[in-house]
Amino acid sequence: MLRPLSTRVLAAVLASFAFGTSAVAQQPPDFEGRYIAAISDGDMRAYAYIDGLISEKRGPDELAIIGLPLETAEPTGRIGVSNSVINPVYSIAASPDGNTVFVAETHTAQEAGDRVIGDLQPGTTLRAIDVSDLANPRILDQVEVGRRPLGVSVSSDGQTLVLATRTPGTPLTFVTYRDGVFGEARQFALQNVSPMTELPDLGQMPNHAEWHPSEDVVAVTLNLRNQIQFYRVERDADGNVEELAQWGNSVATAKWPMSGKFSRDGRFFVSNDLQWGPDVGPDGNGSYAPPSQLTAIRLAEVGTEAPRHYVMGGVSVPQHAESLAFSNDGSMIVTLNLGQTWIPEGEPDHSLSTLSLVTFDSETGLMRHAGDWEMAGILPEGVAFDASDRYVVAGVFEYEGPEPRGSALEFWSVKREAGRLPRLVPTGFAIETGPGAHSLIVVVD
Repeated sequence: MLRPLSTRVLAAVLASFAFGTSAVAQQPPDFEGRYIAAISDGDMRAYAYIDGLISEKRGPDELAIIGLPLETAEPTGRIGVSNSVINPVYSIAASPDGNTVFVAETHTAQEAGDRVIGDLQPGTTLRAIDVSDLANPRILDQVEVGRRPLGVSVSSDGQTLVLATRTPGTPLTFVTYRDGVFGEARQFALQNVSPMTELPDLGQMPNHAEWHPSEDVVAVTLNLRNQIQFYRVERDADGNVEELAQWGNSVATAKWPMSGKFSRDGRFFVSNDLQWGPDVGPDGNGSYAPPSQLTAIRLAEVGTEAPRHYVMGGVSVPQHAESLAFSNDGSMIVTLNLGQTWIPEGEPDHSLSTLSLVTFDSETGLMRHAGDWEMAGILPEGVAFDASDRYVVAGVFEYEGPEPRGSALEFWSVKREAGRLPRLVPTGFAIETGPGAHSLIVVVD
């Protein structure tokens, strides 16, 4: 039975979809896959990025599981899992078989007396959640992985995870996961990253680490250095990561590569360069950054004696494109762009958030901007295609309205017609989550 959204969230969702061109749908779309997993942070409010105040706790940190096909406008299962929106949007990942979801804790939950962002303590924990029964997720294990893990990515065999952390000296963490149990975390320094005294943390801290879809290679974004490094992983006889070796050359991107994703075939890596930096905006916080850019890097052939990677082009998308995802057929990229939604409406420099589509040529790596579509959500983060590539789901951190503000996952239809660029159309369907939805994945099998 289809259950309605709360009146407050429904009004906000309808306002969001008013920017589209189609009528509001009453039935769930035919969104294909096995399930959607989304995390929400009950500690933060969007305007905290302006005034620093996190205010009263809005609700628990939570993992929501939405079984597919969609049948109701509410999650299939929920479980409390500590997480934080103050990080890149890849704090959640799934095992290749889809039975386990991993959540990295970037900051611990708000404690009594915490009132500003700086009061939140750095997290250190990675948790594994069994979702084989979508209605009854349960935590299987947890492990200490270093200071303030910024995201998590899983190797193609599902047995090793990589995390970029803020642990001085050894910020790259690898940890095995077998039979429902974590091994001991191993932390490594980044090779060939010399100190730059003019940069915070000497420019030696990674912002994101992403595992190649088939090789024992990880991409590491060095946001303050405008650079991507690729490392080959060497293992011991037990399969534990024993050593890292830089693979190929360092690659320069546009300014401030926040994160990135490999193409489905692993031949390219695309970074989302947010143009932030200590020299951007009146306070050096990047709030008034230029439009973001996607940079496509063609990787060297595996096994090449002297591997070299090359930038194959870029494309501009709207401000603060923190989230990106490849379509399953590899021909499209969707980005979710914050705009300047954390600036209150009516104030100078406020702008709406947007979804963007970009076409991707899997042979050349060339990209073409297909279009942008406005939405009314504040700080939207987390986006993914469904298994059919006919829909995308986007997380909305909060909507304008009285406290506690609502959060939801919005569903948009991808329209592809011969001779035309693809476009997005709102379906009018959304699923309300716990307060502060910000990162999500779609497990297709």
